[in-house]
Amino acid sequence: MKNKLLLCFTLAFAHVGIQAQDVADTTTSKTYNSGFAVYAEIGVLRNNSFSGIRDRMRELNIRPFESVMTSIVLAKRRETDKFYMEHRLILANSTKYNRDKDMPRSMFRGIGIGVDASPKFVNTKRWNVLVPLGWDLMLYQLRIKNDQSASLSQVIQNPGQFKSMRLYNGSLNLHGGVGVDYKMNFLPRIHDKVYISAKATYHLPVLRRGLWRGEDVTVNDLPSFRANQLYAQLGLVFFPKGSRKVWRGMHR
Repeated sequence: MKNKLLLCFTLAFAHVGIQAQDVADTTTSKTYNSGFAVYAEIGVLRNNSFSGIRDRMRELNIRPFESVMTSIVLAKRRETDKFYMEHRLILANSTKYNRDKDMPRSMFRGIGIGVDASPKFVNTKRWNVLVPLGWDLMLYQLRIKNDQSASLSQVIQNPGQFKSMRLYNGSLNLHGGVGVDYKMNFLPRIHDKVYISAKATYHLPVLRRGLWRGEDVTVNDLPSFRANQLYAQLGLVFFPKGSRKVWRGMHR
């Protein structure tokens, strides 16, 4: 099944690459719009590896992080009438902030960069319909923190007991799905265009670091995180006044 999915992603990337080259070749002297976007992204379906890590925290009497992975995505968008591309900065977090001084707690975070792109299968006055395909390079951090209070002598005598532990994992994820942009006439004195943008994409890890690692330790009994999950994304895309630029081509 995984091999079939990889084959589908490969064929889809090849198609998008051909489309991108065609756009670059046919719009050498045309203009494109440059803007920025802010998205909220949330995992929709159950992720078994995520649940496995939380279950392991409970077994060790550690308060687990939240069961849902959420992210803030900051993106730079470039688009023509036929094509769009976004460069993404992903800030993921699934941390529980309530404190229990009698129990250590776990914190799950991630940071990454990525790209997605798509031809515009529909481009009307009000709508864009897209099939975004891309990749994300992610680094995840699992932190176990102890919030108990102690006297100075206790800390001096047992410093290791009060230190937080940080473990790291990483992966390269492919993603693909569907998306729509709704075009609004919002603050026209400031923006050429503003979109409400929504996407649903499935993420598939193709390269993973494997075991969780710290500064000088590898943990061999903690499930690694795999981003096999459907994610929903909703946000705003802004194209400020004067954002139209000349497309000089990809190789110039």
